[in-house]
Amino acid sequence: MRKIAFWSPKGGVGKTTLALNFAAAAYYAGKKVILCDLDPQRSAFDVFANRRLPFTVLVDKPQVIPNVDYLICDYAPSIERLPDEETIILPMRASTLDLKAVNRSIRLIRNKRIIKCVNAVDTRRHDERMLAMKLYNEGAHLIKDRSIYIRSIFEGKTVFQQNYYGSSDAKNEIQRLFDRVEQPRALTAKAS
Repeated sequence: MRKIAFWSPKGGVGKTTLALNFAAAAYYAGKKVILCDLDPQRSAFDVFANRRLPFTVLVDKPQVIPNVDYLICDYAPSIERLPDEETIILPMRASTLDLKAVNRSIRLIRNKRIIKCVNAVDTRRHDERMLAMKLYNEGAHLIKDRSIYIRSIFEGKTVFQQNYYGSSDAKNEIQRLFDRVEQPRALTAKAS
């Protein structure tokens, strides 16, 4: 079983949206998936309550180890509760404040695979695009700012369940992130 955490010290970086869509990528790749909503806001569970997701979302971690291929945990923004999963996807925005917070928090994590994920990149903004490209060149994964992510969550679905404009590109972005996690363990991300 692969244990994946979506965690960041910053709020509002898209952890839940990424976690839901990553879980869908795993599901549509033929994997058994459970998503654990560890955030007191329970946003992932709220989306699941619409009964349109093809995988299960639990509030908190299961007491008994489930028979699944992927146990994905969506953490609340905090440095008080660090993830214990083997792989941490660390969403952030392409901003100096996010970069500083992420770099400080990476120093707290030991012996984990960390994948920085620059989320909701608006390529029309020069400074944002340049910082995102710098992070990409250092190994970060990029996800563009696309309205299909918001629309899908609003409908209680993921981009993998949509055929609207932009859904194909969004699926490809998330699929590349999933494929990266599926690859053998790589070196841990370093502070930039």
